[in-house]
Amino acid sequence: METSAQKQTVIVTSGKSRVAYNIVRSLGKQGCKVVVGDAEPWAMAAASRYAHGSFVYPSPFSEPEAFKDCLLRHIKEWQADVLIPVLEETFLVAKYKDELSRYVKLVIPDYQQILAAHNKERWGALADTLGVPHPRSLTALNLQAEMSLCHALRYPVLIKPNQGGGGWGIAEVGSAADLGELLGGASYCGQPWERFFVQEKMGGETHCVAMLFCRGQLRAKVAYKQLREYPVRFGQAVLRQSIRSEQAESHLQKLLEAMEWHGVCQADFIVDPHTGTPYLIDINPRFWGSVAQAIASGVDFPWLIYRIAVDGDVEPVASFATGVKSRWLGGDLRAFWPQLKSSHDKTRFLADFFSLAGWWVYRDDFDLQDPLPFFTWIAYGLRKTIKSTVAVGPPSDRLEGVWE
Repeated sequence: METSAQKQTVIVTSGKSRVAYNIVRSLGKQGCKVVVGDAEPWAMAAASRYAHGSFVYPSPFSEPEAFKDCLLRHIKEWQADVLIPVLEETFLVAKYKDELSRYVKLVIPDYQQILAAHNKERWGALADTLGVPHPRSLTALNLQAEMSLCHALRYPVLIKPNQGGGGWGIAEVGSAADLGELLGGASYCGQPWERFFVQEKMGGETHCVAMLFCRGQLRAKVAYKQLREYPVRFGQAVLRQSIRSEQAESHLQKLLEAMEWHGVCQADFIVDPHTGTPYLIDINPRFWGSVAQAIASGVDFPWLIYRIAVDGDVEPVASFATGVKSRWLGGDLRAFWPQLKSSHDKTRFLADFFSLAGWWVYRDDFDLQDPLPFFTWIAYGLRKTIKSTVAVGPPSDRLEGVWE
């Protein structure tokens, strides 16, 4: 019998990402008609057997109005019922939320809510009010304006971008003198200092918590720890395992309830190895890189978002499976050599990396029943490498300024 899901069309953005691929795979298996958009061709999610169609849109960062107009055109052309923005274009979709929601259903926060969660100074103030611990942070501009503040920080510290991903722009600095020398430069990583802040570094396990809210009410959550990363330091999780991290879960829930959140949100915590206290270090007010871990743990965030969009709400998901692992295969393969070099027990690392148990865990990017997206991702990476080598074409799509 045909279900209501099979009658619905969903547009998913950032199609070249494995995050979008997991959303497409999830919704396609439920019978939805999924259309994939991206700012570039060769989108891995568009190559999926679960994708009904695809299109290329203008850059949401350099051509925001054209991006919005293109989305509207394809929403009408495909008669789309639901729009699911995936990565940082979510911010822009939220900015145009009133206009877009006349034609399509959305489950995202308002733009000002996103900025409040995205801006470290704003969520840091709220965290202080709610008693949520977090390491001390200062904007690079504030430090430049009052360089004596460099000596008040506890070292080492991390220079981090206000927005970015994949470990880009993150560096460890060991002393106030080194930090002052860096801040004396006109820019950092080719970008103005307004794009960066400085955060005191903490040691300990990284625990991640993701939640789905419907108009200020918690509907689902999952927690997991990072087992391997790419890049090896400060990167994204390539191997994770679901766990309970009750303090971290409570902290994020308090923050999102106070913000009357609507949609998904993910946060990273560092757990102090001496006290067991989780310290909030980052918030992603959108879909996040390890959404596959949630799906593997029995919490299908894409499907829940769809049901909220179509039906208005869903029954809360009471629990998630712990001890479940998921793997970003492409990232893990990229990280193999640096992980091997940094491993204290190389034999154990090799045994774990190549174990059959590790191969057959839920994978972000490779599915034996849907293999083409993985090879499309490889082809896209080769094409991008060749283009950058011969200096042909524009740089990768990104925001050159800051959201405000």
